Amino acid sequence: MTSPLSTAEEAHKAVADRLTRMMEDADLSGARLAALCGWDRSKTHRIINRKTIPKPADIRAWCTACGRPEEAEALIDTTRTAKTLYVQWTQYLKGGLSKAQRNGIYQETRSFRVYSCGVLPGMLQTEAYARGILRTIRRFRSLPDDVEDAVQARLERSDATLRSNQVSVLIEESALYMPMTDRPQHAEQLEHFLSVIGRPNLAFGIIPHMSRRPVWPLESFYAFDDREVQVETLTAMVRVTNRAEVGAYLSAFVQLGRAAAYGSQAKALIRRALDAIGA
Repeated sequence: MTSPLSTAEEAHKAVADRLTRMMEDADLSGARLAALCGWDRSKTHRIINRKTIPKPADIRAWCTACGRPEEAEALIDTTRTAKTLYVQWTQYLKGGLSKAQRNGIYQETRSFRVYSCGVLPGMLQTEAYARGILRTIRRFRSLPDDVEDAVQARLERSDATLRSNQVSVLIEESALYMPMTDRPQHAEQLEHFLSVIGRPNLAFGIIPHMSRRPVWPLESFYAFDDREVQVETLTAMVRVTNRAEVGAYLSAFVQLGRAAAYGSQAKALIRRALDAIGA
């Protein structure tokens, strides 16, 4: 598996490489280009080496200095796109938890694949479990309290997703033993899993503790059709859109699915976790 950051890095590298080639084609040194752009020559080297992401004004100045002003807007668009591929949670959630639940990609997707190594998948969460995890997120990230609105938005999104789409979910058995709410609410969530297993548009698999691992441990991720994977890290939400990288995640999902238990076997694992919670 490649790094989930590499799609964004690849875009920034493409911009830096094009600016470098443009400077070379214009037969300009870094010092000369800096003089034409009106900045210190160290800035030129920082942009070339991707230590600094150029601002739109920087790109326009660079392209003009090289006699290629017509290329500026395309490079600016590439840089802007790259910034959307790696978004820190502080930025992503600045509009609140409720707004974050209304991500348009859910309406545009017909096939969802979800792998979770910890938090139980959002689209299958009960109201109580969703409230518990969203409260935890709000506290951890010191966000304004719009939890109740966010809970309703999440439930509405989940209902719409499950009503008419194909959903495949894989969770690690260990996730069944990680309460993100009080135990009664966590038990209710596991009971809910028992009730949805067997739905015709839902493939629900649990990867047992001791199953032979076809892929090393991964971060939790959501795959939207075959075009985008979203990976949730502690500090950021990473969008993977590079075709090869998306393919790698989908391949890993398939291989992990072969190690999972389904149907009655999955229900047995859930009931074992319910027994442990009640102990």
